Amino acid sequence: MDLQELNSAQQEAVTTTEGPVMVMAGAGSGKTRVLTMRIAYLISELKIPSPQILAVTFTNKAAREMKERIAGILSIDTKYMWVSTFHSFCARVLRMEIERLSPYTASFMIIDEEDSIKIVKDIMKENNMMECKPKTIHNYISKAKNFIDFSIRQPSIERIYIYVYEKYEAYLRKNNLVDFDDLLLLTVSLFKKNPDILEKYQNKFQYILIDEFQDTNAIQYDLMVMLASRHHNIFVVGDDFQSIYSFRGARIQNINKFRKDFIETKLILLEENYRSTGSILNVANQIIENNPNQIKKKLFSNKKNGVLPCYYHADTGYGEVMFVIDTIRDLMARGSEYKDIAILYRANYLSRNFEDMLIRYQIPYKIYGALSFFSRKEIKDVIAYLRVLVFPDDTFSFLRIINEPKRKIGPSTIEALTKWANFQNVSLYESISTFSSKGSVIKTLKEFKERMDSIRFQMENVKLRDLVDLILTEMEYETALKKEEDTYEDRMENVRELKSVLRETEEYYSGSNQEKLEQFLFDLALRTDKDNESADANAVLLSTYHQVKGLEFDTVFMVAMEETIFPFSDCKTDEEIEEERRVCYVGITRAKERLYVTNAENRYLFGSQNYMFPSRFIKEMGLTVKKQSVINRNTMEEEKETVVIKTGDKINHKVFGDGVVVKAEGNKITVAFAIPYGVKELLATHPSIRKLIR
Repeated sequence: MDLQELNSAQQEAVTTTEGPVMVMAGAGSGKTRVLTMRIAYLISELKIPSPQILAVTFTNKAAREMKERIAGILSIDTKYMWVSTFHSFCARVLRMEIERLSPYTASFMIIDEEDSIKIVKDIMKENNMMECKPKTIHNYISKAKNFIDFSIRQPSIERIYIYVYEKYEAYLRKNNLVDFDDLLLLTVSLFKKNPDILEKYQNKFQYILIDEFQDTNAIQYDLMVMLASRHHNIFVVGDDFQSIYSFRGARIQNINKFRKDFIETKLILLEENYRSTGSILNVANQIIENNPNQIKKKLFSNKKNGVLPCYYHADTGYGEVMFVIDTIRDLMARGSEYKDIAILYRANYLSRNFEDMLIRYQIPYKIYGALSFFSRKEIKDVIAYLRVLVFPDDTFSFLRIINEPKRKIGPSTIEALTKWANFQNVSLYESISTFSSKGSVIKTLKEFKERMDSIRFQMENVKLRDLVDLILTEMEYETALKKEEDTYEDRMENVRELKSVLRETEEYYSGSNQEKLEQFLFDLALRTDKDNESADANAVLLSTYHQVKGLEFDTVFMVAMEETIFPFSDCKTDEEIEEERRVCYVGITRAKERLYVTNAENRYLFGSQNYMFPSRFIKEMGLTVKKQSVINRNTMEEEKETVVIKTGDKINHKVFGDGVVVKAEGNKITVAFAIPYGVKELLATHPSIRKLIR
């Protein structure tokens, strides 16, 4: 196996195979390459069987990339290798071992955050506890399961949390449900309560590799240390400079804890950056040096220094936006592509003004972090139908679809059916066959089951994607969608895309249709929003720094670099400021060729104008103003007053949507909007109105 393509530090990380190894890999230093080459080296050079190697990371996308690279290096099938996310690893173990944790069975269902919140909401409604949002209570439950410290200041809310937590856990156990937090929690519990099972997996995995180690939380750390405590062949790679997820429970302290728990740890630094120019790395090094108590490393590059980073100080928020727009147009004229440009900000609310101007100047853009395809209602509904076809005893999915579309099956009917199912000791679905009730509801229930049984009977004789069509027609789901004329086409396009996914499923998995669907539904439950995102579309990308970590762009704009925005106004302690500084470092190191840092002296925030001070991070970067604003001190609202709106123009209103101006008199316009809004008389200068460029 040829390692000559690696630098000396990378080679050392790949070939130091025995004992604990910690690699601190600077941004763009090739950590994924090192991870995959190390796994390939273990298999090809040391002849370690691949089932004895466990590699864990944080996204399915990263796990897939590692598998693909290993397959490319060794020309082997990596489909069944233990290379996965923490949650996927735990789910795989639990599928085989969970029955040692009564009352769970191997057919448990993994529920996502939306489903978890719904269960919490139902418990709160049933007990008249709607004083706070169900999502708030769910967040507390999730933090508790991940050992994240939190405090509840209101006694009434704390009472609700304690009560709902107990009921929520009881509901999950009773219905054989596992939420994402439980995957890790139950696996650790399994190992602690069953030393024989822990020993089995300790012996199985002779070599353990952990990606993005700086992002591990307390329970993830404990899980991996438990597995590695017998042989100590544990390899962790990360970057303390890029630890930015403390709000999710990530513990930068795990880096020092690891070196104490494994005192024989070999530390290797990867400092050669293959992404950015020297000028950009100089800025990154300068700012991160302000953080104490970190493992010292200094990024360097063999690339030329390139274009110096530019700091633009605008008079107004509007001036800042226009600088970004003008620069993008200039870059495009010089041969850049939209997809190579990113606008990064500290909080999502800052995107609005940039979106407005990108639309006005017809520049395509994409918000990174939009609603996942598999989180859309129509997709979740069809998936629930598929789950009941495959797992008829799946009560959770059954309750989602029994009245979707509406079948006039109310709570009292469900309650009576549940009592009958418990009496018969069968699932809700099976209990329909022998259930009796007054009125037409019994006919509706039996018709539902007959139609589902009919689809199941056909399941092995049709293509998987055709099951979607059967659900749409037999269960009258498409008929229900058609009633919502405004959304029908969009929602049907999503359902049609699901057919494409099932087509890929047929080619990827083996076995009967039942077996293919089981594996598909299992893998689907482990998806996260981040895995479904793509930055490939030819559009300027708008994102927060946290969302964009791991990506890179030729040109990066770091906008709204102002005190109270970045760092946040509520950052008080040294530790909080240090994490904000690491977030800034992550933003800088996304840039390959050009970096623009911008701010505004006056900015409209939440309806009022504010005088803003430049972020302290600008000075720490060593940047000085390269270009002064030439735009007058107009606010964005004042700028809008100069836009003339005439009869026939198309405008957009934040509430009413797109419309056509049918009459314009002075500062008043009459606009025809789509149903249900109709014709409205408005002020042309109202901040909710934006003229559309034709």
